[in-house]
Formats: sequence, C-alpha cells, structure tokens
Amino acid sequence: MDPRNAYEDLFELSPNAILIIEGDRFVDCNPAAVEMLRFPSKQALLGHSGAQTHPADISPACQPDGESSAEKAEKYLKIASEQGSHTFEWTHLRFDGTDLLVEVQLTVAKAGERPVVHVVWRDISERKRLEAELGRVQRLEAVGRLAGGIAHDFNNLLMVIVSHAELLKDGFDSGSPDPSPVQEIQDAADRAAALTRQLLAFSRGQPAQARATDLGDVVDGVLGLLDRLIGEHIEIDVQRGDGPLTVMADPSQLEQLVLNLATNARDAMPRGGRVEISIGREQVDEGRSDHLAPGAYVSLSVGDSGSGMTREQIDRAFDPYYTTKATGKGTGLGLATVHAIVEQNFGQVWIESEPGQGACIRVLLPLSQREPEAARSARQGRRQKGGGETILLVEDESSIRTLFETGLRKEGYRVMSAEDGQEALDLVAGRSEAIDLLVTDVVMPRLSGPELARRLSNEWPGLQVLFMSGYSDEGNLSAIRAVHRSRVLQKPFPPKVLHSEIRRMLDA
Repeated sequence: MDPRNAYEDLFELSPNAILIIEGDRFVDCNPAAVEMLRFPSKQALLGHSGAQTHPADISPACQPDGESSAEKAEKYLKIASEQGSHTFEWTHLRFDGTDLLVEVQLTVAKAGERPVVHVVWRDISERKRLEAELGRVQRLEAVGRLAGGIAHDFNNLLMVIVSHAELLKDGFDSGSPDPSPVQEIQDAADRAAALTRQLLAFSRGQPAQARATDLGDVVDGVLGLLDRLIGEHIEIDVQRGDGPLTVMADPSQLEQLVLNLATNARDAMPRGGRVEISIGREQVDEGRSDHLAPGAYVSLSVGDSGSGMTREQIDRAFDPYYTTKATGKGTGLGLATVHAIVEQNFGQVWIESEPGQGACIRVLLPLSQREPEAARSARQGRRQKGGGETILLVEDESSIRTLFETGLRKEGYRVMSAEDGQEALDLVAGRSEAIDLLVTDVVMPRLSGPELARRLSNEWPGLQVLFMSGYSDEGNLSAIRAVHRSRVLQKPFPPKVLHSEIRRMLDA
C-alpha cells in the first residue's frame, strides 16, 4: 500500500477535525470538521475559488474575552509561525449559528514562501461543562465547610435567644407591656436559623428525621409565620383537599419547603398581589414521568400573580446561587434548597410560568398510608409532664445546659447533667439504676454524643437517645444513624419542643 494513501486515510478518518491553512485561509478539511461545524458540505465550509474561508469567517465577531476574532486569529497564526506551533481555546460558529468551543492546535510547516498550517480541533464543550459542574460542586463544598465551621456555635447562640425569648413571652400577662418586640426577636431568630439550615442542606450537616407528617397540618402550622413574612400587601389563599395528606419526611424540612416557596412568591410581587397555596392528592400513572414511580402522591402548589418567568429563568431557577433579585435581596439558595429537599424525599418539583402570567411551583411527594404522628399522639392523650424519669443531659454550652436542666426539673424529671461525653461517663460510672433517656449534643470536646451513646448502650441496651445537633459532619452523621432508638432535634429549638420530644420518646 502506498504510504501516501495511508496518510490520506488518516486525514479523512480522524475523529478530530483537521484543517489545512495556506497563508491565512482554509484550503482543505476532513469530514470531522464538516460534521463538527454542521456545514452541508466540505465545499460550503472551505468556500469557492478566490473566496476561501478565513478563521474569523466561521467565528463570532469577538471571542469571549472581547477581542476581535479577526485580529486574534492573525495574532495566533503569527505566534504559531514564529514558534512552530501554538495551542489555545477558540469559539467558532456552527452553520446553524450556535457556538462551538474547541481546543485548537496549530502546527506550521514551511512550503516555499507561504507557510502551511496544520490545524486540529477538539470539541471541549462537554469538558468545559464538566469543569463548570465540578466548580459548582466545589463551591457548594466550600459553603458547607464555611457553614459547618460556624453553625455549631451560631446555633447555640440562637438556642439561647429563642429559649429566653419564649420564656419571656410566656411570662407576660394581661397587664404586661406589649409583647410584640419579643415576637420580633423570635421572628429574627427564626429567619437566622432558616438561613443556616439552607446552608447546611448542601453540606449534609443537617440530619433528617423522617416521620409520618400531614403536609396540610404543616401548612396550617406556618400560616401565622407566613402572614408576618409575606406582609399585608399580599393576600394568601389556601385550599386543602379532604383527608390526611401524609408524607414520610422531616417536619422541619417540610416547613422549610413551604416557607421558601411562599417567600419566593412574595419576592415576585414587590407591589403586592396574591399567593395561592393548594394541597391535595394526585395519581401518577405509568409512563407519565421518568422521575416518579407510578402511584399516589401528595401535591403542593404555590402560585403567585407576579411578572412570571422566562424559559431561561425557569431552567436555572433551582441552581444554587442563581437569583434575579438585586444584590442583598436574596441568597440564591431558596429554590435550590426546595429542590434538594424534594429530591431527598423521592419527589419532583417543577415550575409552570410564562412572562407576565405569574408563576406556579408544583411539588409531588409520595403519599404515605401511615397515620400522622401528631394525630396519633393526640389520640393517645400524651402526657406533657414528667413522671420522675431519669434523664442524662449532656451539653457543652453552659447557658443552654442550665436552661434545659432547670426546665426539665420543673417538668418533673430527675436530671443528671454533664458538659461533655467524658464527664457524663464519669458521672454514671458504677451506677446500677438505668437511665430512661440520654439527651446529648452531637459535637463536643473529648467525647462526641454518638460515641457516648454507643458506650452507654453497651451498659443499658434499651437506652433511648435524643441528639441535639447544631451541625454534624458526615462522620458524625453516619455515627448518629448507627445509634438505634434515637431521634435528632435540629438546633435552634425552644424548650417546649424539647419537652414534647422527650415525652414522645418516653411514652413510645
């Protein structure tokens, strides 16, 4: 076989686009180049005699850095001629007008007076997309590390604020001053806690505690807060289907889901309008969705009468950090958090909108046949006061430990308290009487909450554990999941929530 024919075959069969430039014009190309640029033929790409194609002819007027494509092409050809070769990234235009991002390798050979340039293109669009995705993931990890670094201490501070504000408000009577300033303190602490939870949602530092929960009850429970968050200039209309609308999910995540959707609707109507919240049941049939299994679902729709969204805004709405709000008016995490919560609970979320027609965000979550825990607790007539049970309370923040210890003793419990896991072990060393419940922080010096629970469970196999988490890294989360007969409360929370959860566990 003539080697020259083999060389021609290599040129024609190469998966990379190969082109030949004489002077500053393309004079030849292989089929891969035609296919990459989506031209109808080789002749259409190269141009006719006397009007051969210049690199700038199949490029946008300017490259992404703003420099003229014509001037930059001449500069790079000159560099290649002087150095013998040159490699760089370039944006070309396909025949249909779309951009093509390629890595270009120029190799120059002298052929008389006119240099001949061997050009190789490699399509790097997918590589750049993956690099951008990797960068996004790395940014999320950085946010997670940053959030994790401050969340434990920050949530402990919020615990003190929330708890004392509740105690102060409960102490008001009919002759007391206006309690609204205390309510403002509570609302501000709630917003701060919500922001921390959104950050932790991406760092996996917030353990989820799935329970049978009526989504309709969740919406009813946050309506008072929604009235304050949304404002009097926006009307709220809630429509709820019949019967329990139960899903297996963390109630705090469901509250966060509803609040984020409602505040997103509010932000779309700065001059006022109407928010419509609808909860019901929906059947998903075979073949309807690639993301959902056929079956019964609970549907949640939150619509607004705002300015609507473009297709580009809809496509990017669930991306972290993406926001159309002015600087300082949004974090870009609200809808991204909604998407994360829905996916974690095996559901689907999407947006229906047209510019000028408002927007509606729809969520589907699998319907559960289990009885909601709140209804079961009410039916069983759960006791609210302690009956002399022994609780081991372990918390390294002294102000929180003192607050909870005082409250639990008033509720009728016997309380043993320690500032960390090691002190707790020393406190119960040699004790023969069983502890009814361990209430412990997760991240503590000397000995963590999960390790303390593991060691005490060896002594008392039936021990129940209530973790209080301000932030846990993946290692601690795994350790928490390994502890049987345990629940998790996410800081910050008021004392009455702690008392209710303790009673729930002891009565189980």
